[in-house]
Parts: sequence; C-alpha cells; structure tokens
Amino acid sequence: MTAKTGRIFLVKLIVYSLFYVGTFSIFIAIVFLHPRPVESPQVNIARGIIICFASVLLTKYTAYMFLSPWYEIFQTRTRQRQPLYGPYSPLVSVIIPAWNEEVGLLSTVKTLLEGTYRNLEIVVVNDGSTDGSDAMMRKFIYKYERQVSGRRDMPRLVYHYQSNGGKGRALNTGIRLSHGQIIVSIDADCLVHREAIANFVTCFRDPKVMAAVGNVKIGNTRTLVGAIQHLEYLFSFYFKKADSIMNTIYIIGGAAGAFRREVFERLGGYSVHNITEDIELSVRIQKAGWKIVYAPDAIIYTEGASTIRGLMKQRLRWKRGRFETFRDHRSLFFSCKPEHNKLLTWVILPLALFGELQLGFEPFFILVLFLFSIVSGDFSAFLSGVLVVSVMFFIQLFDDKRTRKFSYLLLSPIGWLLFYVTTFVEFSALLQSVWGLIRKRELKWQKWQRMGAIDK
Repeated sequence: MTAKTGRIFLVKLIVYSLFYVGTFSIFIAIVFLHPRPVESPQVNIARGIIICFASVLLTKYTAYMFLSPWYEIFQTRTRQRQPLYGPYSPLVSVIIPAWNEEVGLLSTVKTLLEGTYRNLEIVVVNDGSTDGSDAMMRKFIYKYERQVSGRRDMPRLVYHYQSNGGKGRALNTGIRLSHGQIIVSIDADCLVHREAIANFVTCFRDPKVMAAVGNVKIGNTRTLVGAIQHLEYLFSFYFKKADSIMNTIYIIGGAAGAFRREVFERLGGYSVHNITEDIELSVRIQKAGWKIVYAPDAIIYTEGASTIRGLMKQRLRWKRGRFETFRDHRSLFFSCKPEHNKLLTWVILPLALFGELQLGFEPFFILVLFLFSIVSGDFSAFLSGVLVVSVMFFIQLFDDKRTRKFSYLLLSPIGWLLFYVTTFVEFSALLQSVWGLIRKRELKWQKWQRMGAIDK
C-alpha cells in the first residue's frame, strides 16, 4: 500500500467515522430522549415497530458504509500479490447492441475510438432498427475504413444488421462475430470514459476474475428526474465496493460489463427469454462459483430516463426481469453447495428478494410513519430516517471525486425526499411486473424516447 493510498484511506475513515458517530448519537438522542406528548399502549407498540425497522436498516447500511472505504486497500493488496509477467493488453471486443438508437449510437462508437486502449475491436449489432441508424452506421464505417486503411494501431470496427430478435440475441450475435479474449458489453446510449476499457482490462490481470462491472453514471442530470437517478446510481454503485470485497455482486448491468470469453464458452450466451439478460447472466456466473469484481474507474455515462413515465418503463423491465431471474435460479437461495458464496445465498439474495417484496407495502409504511408522527407528536423516527439518508448521500458524494460538486452536496439534506420519489415509481413498476408475470405478457427491448442529452 502506497503512502498516498494510506493517507486517502485515513481521511475517508475519519470523515465517515465522524459523520456516523454524530448520526448515531443524534439517532439515540431523538429516539430515547425526545419528549413524547402522547403515551398509550398502541402508540408505544407502533413506536417499537418503527424503531426496530429503522434499526435493521441502519445496521445494514452502516455495515456497507464502513466496509466500502476498505475497497481501495483490498484492491491494492490484491494487485500486489499478483505476479507481473510484463504488459497485459489482450484483445478486447466491445459489443454494442442497438435498436432504433439513431440519436446516441454514433456518439458511443466515437468515444470508444477516442479511448486510450488500442488493442480493441468494436462490434455493433443493429437488431432490426427502423430508424436511420443503419444508413448512418454504414456511412460512418465507409469513412472510417478509408481513414484508417493500412493502420494497425486503430481499433477494428465491425457492423452487422439482423432482423429484430431482442437484445439477448443481438448480444449473442456480437459475441459470435468477435475475437477478443475479453468481452465488454456497452449500451448504445452511452459515452465511454477514455480510460474505461483500460481500467476494465486491469481487473483481469487477476486470473480468478471472470467478470467485472463498471461504474455507470447518469449523464443527463440537469432535470429533476435526472438528478434523482444520479443520486440513486451513486448510492447503488458505491455499495458495489462492499459487494466486491465480499464477492456478492449479482448484477452486472448491460451498460458496463466485462467478461472473459471463457464465461460464454462454458455457460453459454445471454438468455433470449429473460428481459434482463444481464442480470440473468450475472446470477449464472455466481452460480458457477466464479469471481466478479467492481471496477470503479471504468466509468460509463448513460442517458437516464428523462421523464417519470420513461423511468417507470425502465423499472418495470428491471423488476420483471429480476423476478424471472430469481424464479429461474431459486435453487441458489439458501444453497449449501461448496462452490456457492454463503453470504450471497443466505443473506444478500434473500434480502434482495425481501427488498423487492417490501415495495408492496413501503409507500403505505411511509404514509403511516408520517401520520404516526403527526398524531403522536413524536417525529423521532421520521427525523432519524431523514438524517441517516442525508448523511449517507453526503458521504457518497464526498467519496466520488468526479461528482464532488458543491451543488450536489447541497442536495444531501433533501436526498431522502428524492430517494422516496423513486419508491413510488418502483412501487408502480412492482405492481405492473407482477401483473405481467400473472398474465405472461412478453417484454422486449427497453425503450423510451432518447434525447441525446448526456451533458458530461
């Protein structure tokens, strides 16, 4: 561990400790020292239930928040133990599936071509688009091939058009056309950081690593919906540091995932039946007992939904696909097989399923909590929840040097409010996904109107 890494870790640990000690102290003071204007057996029972529920959540998030800062130390020591055999620059194949992505597809390809990693091939699979993306890509490739003719230092660009068959089929076509030792999947609405592919490759110097998940950030943050998604993604991907240490990552998003070719050779390709083919593949990798890591420096900017309706469509797809995946791989829950991570099978996955089901009553719980506070005059639980969520947002914004902006830090006190906006969106998506599973409605490509509005 270098002196610089040690200093950074120490500063983070001190800041986190101060915030959490302060938060915990205020939490205890509010809960146990706050005057209670209304006292009755019913109020005390309700208060006890709320305190228990809040304590469980506080314990869970505290564990994640304190484990995540150790990620850099963990990664540094892991790399120090790896033998060095000279430069490591395997051929990387980036697969970009696209359906009616005329707005953002070309920008995605250009950011990859401008990247620092040169031993690269880019495979674009157009899945029966009806917009102008096919003509646009053919024109671009014609110009590109003329410009790089005879140059071996430039990435190879492959384009394939096929009849519409879904994202999973498009990804499998791309893998079949590719030649790389490392396969990277990128959505067609993304902007790729110049160092992202190189940082992905670094993860695979460890021969035990079979897959890596990148750091996806929302690119269009100037609207309220965009700001909400930005904070939500920051929240989610920060916790992947802890998941990476425990090897409990079970979601590798399609916007930024990297795999050894061996994964597809041994497990098969993406599912063509599951609407969240990326989650299904991730769970299969965990089921095989392989290692998945988080690559925080492999940064990909994606265009988030720009309207509440678009956000609901996205979450409907996620919810439906996750339920299908849990159903298809239910044998992984509480598994005692030696190749399975018991922390994943006995804790993380059951909690994830509980979290999905919890959405069925969470909006009502929030309403009851608020009404309880008004009726009893005891706002301790409500204020404690606001405090904890706000502090967590501040810590994560402080940790991410690329989004450590004063304007974002100002959002910390109202982070809880933005957080609960998504709760009602998720609740609606939950109801629709359950109804869709009952009626066996088929979902295909996730789609909302792209604006090409990434402002990074």
